[in-house]
Amino acid sequence: MNDVLHKVEELRVLVAELEALDRQRVEMGDRLVDLEHYFRMAGCPELSQQALDVFMVVYAGRVLELADGMRG
Repeated sequence: MNDVLHKVEELRVLVAELEALDRQRVEMGDRLVDLEHYFRMAGCPELSQQALDVFMVVYAGRVLELADGMRG
């Protein structure tokens, strides 16, 4: 029974870590979008595109990759 209680606690801790990581990931996505918008409005198309590329490839791309993995 102690093993089960230990695993329940392990699961609780892991869920809390994943929730914190998810919040951090969303905040980072928001920052990328803000930077892309800032650079576009400032007339810096290369930097705007760089921020957009990072958002699409690393941020959104990973989300799509994970979703695709859940289907299979």
